[in-house]
Amino acid sequence: MAWQNVKVHFATILYLWICSQVSCEVAVNCWWNKALPVAHNVSVLCHMSTRGRANSCGLCQLYVIKLDHRHQFPSTCASTKETFNFSIAAEHREHIRCMCNGNTSETCNVTVRGGYPPSPPSHPDCAIEDLEDEDIYCSWTKSNEPMIPTVYTLHWKDYDGNVKSRESSSESAVINRREYMKSTYTTAWVTAKNVLGSAQSERSSFNTGHIERPDPPYNINLTSDPLEFIWDMYCDRVGHLDKSCQMQYRARNHMLDWIEVDDCQVMFVLEDPQPFTQYSFRVRCHCGYEEKVMSNWSSVYSVRTPPAAPVGQLDVWSDCAPNSDKSSCNVYWKEMPLSQARGEIINYIVTLKLKNGTEVKQVTRQRRHTERRQLAKQSCLQLRHFPLKPGVMGVFVSANTSMGTSDPTYMLFAERGQRMPEVNLSVIGESQALRVSWSIHPQFSESVLEYVVQHVSVVPHCLCLNWVRVKRTQRSVTLTGDFWNYTAYNVSLFAVFNNHSTFLKSAIAYTLEGVPPKVPQIHVKNISHSSATLIWSPIPVHESNGVILHYLVGIKETGFNISSDRTSMQLSQLQPAQQYHIWVSAVSAAGEGARSFTTFFTDEKNSNATLLAVFIILMFLVLLFSIFKLVYRPTWCFVKIPDPINSKAFKHMNFQHAWPRLCSPSELNIKISELEIVEKLDRDTPTPPSETEPEKVLIDVEPQHFQLPNGLGRTNEGGDEPEESNRGSILKHGSWAKEYSEMVDTDEEEEWWDQQYGEVLKIMITN
Repeated sequence: MAWQNVKVHFATILYLWICSQVSCEVAVNCWWNKALPVAHNVSVLCHMSTRGRANSCGLCQLYVIKLDHRHQFPSTCASTKETFNFSIAAEHREHIRCMCNGNTSETCNVTVRGGYPPSPPSHPDCAIEDLEDEDIYCSWTKSNEPMIPTVYTLHWKDYDGNVKSRESSSESAVINRREYMKSTYTTAWVTAKNVLGSAQSERSSFNTGHIERPDPPYNINLTSDPLEFIWDMYCDRVGHLDKSCQMQYRARNHMLDWIEVDDCQVMFVLEDPQPFTQYSFRVRCHCGYEEKVMSNWSSVYSVRTPPAAPVGQLDVWSDCAPNSDKSSCNVYWKEMPLSQARGEIINYIVTLKLKNGTEVKQVTRQRRHTERRQLAKQSCLQLRHFPLKPGVMGVFVSANTSMGTSDPTYMLFAERGQRMPEVNLSVIGESQALRVSWSIHPQFSESVLEYVVQHVSVVPHCLCLNWVRVKRTQRSVTLTGDFWNYTAYNVSLFAVFNNHSTFLKSAIAYTLEGVPPKVPQIHVKNISHSSATLIWSPIPVHESNGVILHYLVGIKETGFNISSDRTSMQLSQLQPAQQYHIWVSAVSAAGEGARSFTTFFTDEKNSNATLLAVFIILMFLVLLFSIFKLVYRPTWCFVKIPDPINSKAFKHMNFQHAWPRLCSPSELNIKISELEIVEKLDRDTPTPPSETEPEKVLIDVEPQHFQLPNGLGRTNEGGDEPEESNRGSILKHGSWAKEYSEMVDTDEEEEWWDQQYGEVLKIMITN
């Protein structure tokens, strides 16, 4: 007995410890009614469910915190559900928090969202699908999307007035065979309910013996000319006039839109069908009972109507630039729709008009199915092109079908306008679309027939050029199609006139931009001790994933914005003999791309180079100074020539024997000019003139007999007596005489003097 008490106490303690460790799992879902107008305050309804086990943690306390105010809602930890509502400011309706038992560490999950109360669903459509089990299947459709969990309930009341129901989360429910009586009248309806409200459908009354669903129509026959749809319907114990059928048809180019026709009996004829168009048909019927339980739809039957002559023209365009007769280009056209071709297109005929006036017809074959599948991957399924060579002046394109040829379409060549108007073109990328708008002077649009907006991917080797024709009164258009994200498209605007088209403006656009890739190449050159040049390769347009706004160039973590049209940057104020890590990245509207890095070392600062440069400059200056001195040397730099008159050796020389040797006897009678050198000195001045005073020399150029100075005689025709000349005297100061007297007379000096004096005499004689 004691052992049993010990076990009970131990189990109680263990249970209490487990309860202390277990927290209440509370989930709170709150909604506010979006169908009501949003005022200052909104009504919020919360639904709380606890998933804790019963008696595991006693009483849980839920606190809803709103606007710094705490609302307390008690709830047990058992698996219960409670609903409560309160008002809250509209701006705080999605900011509700809660906690359990006042413990902020144990918060419960809260979800706040808007929703709608349910609208009345349709009345239930009930029928016995399987004659073996005879269960009644009822279905309905909901009128709106509540956006919050909604429970649908099927209710039915039998002939005794008993009401039964069955919940369903979908739009159908089943009444089992044991829950109704055969061949009795029953009423059914549906209710929809959520935390924001409830609604009820209309009632359906039926005889449980007349709601067997009949088999679909059979023996169906479909003809194309005329377009007639015929069928049979089996109904037990019901005549043909009591049967009623519902028929639907659609054309192949409108596969999603069924056209419904009621009250048909056994056939249907389609009036004025489109030629060479495939139509699809299906039918269902009921057997005439009051309940009008329709059979299931029959299989879909299709037929193509007979072909007819084509109508309309091809849509033709080209990528030919102005003056295209001098260069090669392409002409494009879209495949003619079947509604215009109205028959199988055999080929296309391209007529070329050349400069010499001749016309050449070219036939292009129709694509095969394999080619269509390949081009469908490139989004070029409806595009055809034909290359044009230089010299083509006009192009006409037409479609050839089994029933005839379409009217030829003249392709308008582009011409360069004389006066281009100012055009503002804007292209904005959207999800799988490009929204294009433009503004232009109204006077220019008066002569325009239409505008053409052309777009083509900049991906290399892509022929998927496309275009849209716009009325001249429009100023915007949305381009749709199989656009690729992160792909650049060149959008161009053209104006079409009577006989030509004119290019107006173009822009690059993306449907969705991404971050750019790495800059492909980056290197550094012209490295010195304090600077370097960083060069990188631009990212190609077809690889940029978006419009490059600018480049970022950085050292370590510091970056600088560089224009997108630049590919280099001068790095200055660097330190000598240092290692630098440089990076470059591209920036688009989606953000910065991956960075490309490179490393380089700056050169050491070389002092010898500076000294060498200074030395070269100094040597150059010395050389210039030397050349200047040689060319413009002053007179004081020249060597002084001694005056032979003041020489003592010359004074004591016997000129009587030496003079006749100076010239031959035949030259003595030559009449020469007399040269007189006179240095005028002031007799009253005791000192000679300064060395800076110029020496005055008077030269008499009149033809006279030559006289030797200071007793140097000359020989007359009749004798050898020297004649003393008083005109050739030169008065010198004693200091000058002393200067020349101190000169050492040597044989070499005399020999030099004789040579110099002889040259002077030769000059004098020549003159």
